[in-house]
Amino acid sequence: MTSPATLTDIPENPCPEGADVFWFEGYDGQNLRGAIWPAIVASPRGTVLLLGGRTEFIEKYFEVIARLRERGFAVATMDWRGQGLSVRGTKNRLKGHIEHFDQFDRDMARFVKLVTERGLPQPYVGMAHSMGGNNSLRWLHLADTGAPLAADLPKLKALALSAPMVDLRISASAMIIMRVMAFAAIAVGLGDRYLPGGNDDKAVGEDEFDDNIVTSDPDRFARQTAVVRTNPDLALASITLGWAGAAAESIDLLQSERFVGSLKTPVLFAGAEKDVLVSEKQVASYARHVRGATYFKCEGSKHEILMERDELQAPFWDAFDAFLDKVLD
Repeated sequence: MTSPATLTDIPENPCPEGADVFWFEGYDGQNLRGAIWPAIVASPRGTVLLLGGRTEFIEKYFEVIARLRERGFAVATMDWRGQGLSVRGTKNRLKGHIEHFDQFDRDMARFVKLVTERGLPQPYVGMAHSMGGNNSLRWLHLADTGAPLAADLPKLKALALSAPMVDLRISASAMIIMRVMAFAAIAVGLGDRYLPGGNDDKAVGEDEFDDNIVTSDPDRFARQTAVVRTNPDLALASITLGWAGAAAESIDLLQSERFVGSLKTPVLFAGAEKDVLVSEKQVASYARHVRGATYFKCEGSKHEILMERDELQAPFWDAFDAFLDKVLD
């Protein structure tokens, strides 16, 4: 991509000052979008690697970035492959597609290496939401086990997760049906087809607040919608059968005893009480099996804890601050 990387800056969602936005090469040479904000204090506490969930993009986290900088951190973030302005998985930009989550692993290695080369202050702390939480736990596993992909890169000092995708809130029978359809479609080369029920009309920015299942905050919902309508290239719709199969495989990996037992880095798990995508009980159960993990229940919150109303977000930030005060001291 020859055009300069940019951020969509609108009055409803102003970009924090000092942004350095850029293209960088993913594991296969394809362009991914990243952005860095320096700390605004003389002695930074470190750098937060901020990683969003499926459908999300850098601009959605401007407010979160500002809050992290107020806490003394530099911030580095990126658009995952298949969303934001990073390379998409199919010719139809609206399809949420990935072939395997290890593509995220390899892109993550490139991103961590880039952050290191740019001299952002250590220690590095992860903050991730939903699918980004799944990807971040995969990265911890690689780093904590000394896997070649992560062996020469600095480890995260800690990781804070908002409603991480450690499972999906669907019945066992529905999960089996999804897996069968997904793996059958992949086997015959149809992995880039929408999962039945999905279509282009279900793109972020097109839904109405009353129909949304991720936040109870109308203002933050409207802000995200305004960003996507200003820059329609940020929009993403339903998942493909390939994405569903890849997600099922990754969830199986995360649930395995070997994976859970490998995690050594301190992790804060936050579950959202009213989450209909990843249940709070699923997150709590997973956290109980991770050595030394901290768990916090976000009362009254829907899936997107960091996009919720102020009074619902506040307990999360208190838990985050207490967790890092303990881990970083």
